[in-house]
Formats: sequence, C-alpha cells, structure tokens
Amino acid sequence: MEVKETAACGISQREFAIEFDQDEFVDMYRLLRYVKDGTGFYEEDFLDELKSQMSYIIGPSLDEEPPEDIPEEKMEWEDTGTSFNLNFNEEMSRKLRLILEAADHPGEGFDMDLLDKMMNQMMEINPTALENLPIINR
Repeated sequence: MEVKETAACGISQREFAIEFDQDEFVDMYRLLRYVKDGTGFYEEDFLDELKSQMSYIIGPSLDEEPPEDIPEEKMEWEDTGTSFNLNFNEEMSRKLRLILEAADHPGEGFDMDLLDKMMNQMMEINPTALENLPIINR
C-alpha cells in the first residue's frame, strides 16, 4: 500500500491516491465493513500503516477545518490492472480519515453514504475477490 500525492500545483485542491495490491484491497474492504457496523474484523497493522502514511503525505490539512467554499468532492476507485487505486481530493481526505477513525467506534461519526459508495465501487471493480469473502471468520 502506498499513499501518494497526484496533483498539487495550479489547482484549488490537492489530489491523492492510495494504491492497493489485491490482498490490501481485500484488507481495505474488511476494514470498511467493520467500520460500517462492527461486523467481522480488520487488520490493525493495516489500519495503523494507512493512517500513518496519510498523515505523512497529506499532512496537517487532515486536521484543519474544511474551507467555507468547499470545492468539488472527488473519491473514486480505479482498477489499473496492476493495482486498485482510491483517488480522492483534499476535502475527501478529511472524510476518509473520519471513516478510518471510526474503527474505534463502528457506525458512528462519519459519512455513511460515502462509506456505502466506497464499498459498492469496490464490489463493482473486483467482485471476484469480494463476493465470497468471509467477513466474520478470523
């Protein structure tokens, strides 16, 4: 997994991508499923590494209040053929962070519609890996 900045100069808002391999993609789905309502499990090391990379790459803007004139929100999954990328802009990085922080208290404090959208897009781009995924077992 790698968090990277994809656009910054000359635009109103920075853009980022998180690149996942096949196994990390599944780990991310398990994490989102857990955050949604506490079902199943997630890898704590995976979550810690993701939050650490986001903090390092995105920086203090994760903790800042969103601007009053919120630019267009962007968050979408992409299958590159060699990886699965979650592309998002600076505004959405704050919302993604809230989702990740909710692992401590599933179902609370985040945009549930965004979480559902993320999970649905994941299922659309890689149904083979996710359709029969045992969520609850460990």
